[in-house]
Amino acid sequence: MKENCYPMLNQKMISHTCANGLRICVFPKPGFRRAYAMLAVNYGSIDISFDVNGEPYNSPLGVAHFLEHKVFEQPDGGNALQIFAKTGASPNAFTSKTMTAYHFSGTEKFMHNLEILLDFVTSPYFTEENVAKEQGIIGQEISMVNDRPAWRLYENFMASLYCNHPAKDSIIGTVESIGQITRDILFKCYNTFYVPSNMTLCVAGDVSAEKIISAAESMLPREKIILPNRDYGFEPASVARAYSEEKAETAVPLFGIGAKRAMKTTGEEGMRNRIVAELAADVIGGPSSSLYAKLYGDGTISADFDSEAMVFPGSIAMMISGESRDARCVEEAVRNSVHTLSEDIDSGYFNRIKKAYLGVRLRSLDKVKTLCHEQADAVFGGYDYLDTIEIINEIDSREVSQFISQMFREESMTLSVVSGE
Repeated sequence: MKENCYPMLNQKMISHTCANGLRICVFPKPGFRRAYAMLAVNYGSIDISFDVNGEPYNSPLGVAHFLEHKVFEQPDGGNALQIFAKTGASPNAFTSKTMTAYHFSGTEKFMHNLEILLDFVTSPYFTEENVAKEQGIIGQEISMVNDRPAWRLYENFMASLYCNHPAKDSIIGTVESIGQITRDILFKCYNTFYVPSNMTLCVAGDVSAEKIISAAESMLPREKIILPNRDYGFEPASVARAYSEEKAETAVPLFGIGAKRAMKTTGEEGMRNRIVAELAADVIGGPSSSLYAKLYGDGTISADFDSEAMVFPGSIAMMISGESRDARCVEEAVRNSVHTLSEDIDSGYFNRIKKAYLGVRLRSLDKVKTLCHEQADAVFGGYDYLDTIEIINEIDSREVSQFISQMFREESMTLSVVSGE
């Protein structure tokens, strides 16, 4: 067990790597009434091509999300949510393109709830009958989300941006791909990725790190499993489509403008690249940016405007999105803005952006949920979340300006629009 202290932040993190490879990270919060725990798996919707015992394997789209649903299933016909309900805890789960996570928060019976979490995530129950039932449920979910214009925009944007990288594919899959999922496929993917060496347990609250480590080591499999090689394909610098448009029921058309860039996203270099990308997103299209002020001021966009960075293995993407009746006008404004920022960023403006960004990070240290989410993402990225604070202070405007210049190249940009029917 290792204790990392951050006296400047008045924080510490206790970490431990078990013999089975599980990384446990505990943030002690004396006096906090609510505690939060997350058991995360380094397995998301993009992990569809990998090897099993040296043999290549391709799974249907949507298996990671399907597994998230089925892991809650219990042999008696119930599910783990009902067990948590008896203890007063608030459980949930999510699947992203890069991670699946199961978590709960509560004010009492923490260790009992932790044992429930560890037990159900590591005790899968899949039958042909419950898989078939879930296919119908997720099929309905797919139909519902596909009716949402914002969802269609994101899906089309990613499919236009990436040619081969599975980041282009839907997290929940398609009705056709879900129909291909079987009990055997679920067990194949579960046994490959739901192993301690591919997981992390992150906890924050007024809890005992020693008891958490003891519970995890006694309840989880003790064997350390060698992880598979994952294949994300070769991704060219150019986008799949420079422009895409889809008709949908929306009062005001939606747009997504962005770019991608191949770069390291793990280790210390990857940590720095992630931070620079997030700062770049704030500089380009944050609420205090000149781009937002201009477009909102002349009525080209609504207040619903966002600029974000998205990180995938070996690639970082940027997406600037919102509502507008003239997406081409917005695109031109974005191009002009990134051209200006790639040459120089006003130092006063950049310092304000960085100060605000740092403030968000510092406030997250007292938010147990955010802290665990960020640390789980950091573990899979090969660094620790609290180390990002020092790196933020090192980054200057020139580094962000250079990032913008290299990100927004003509061949790497795309525009997606969802317009009214």
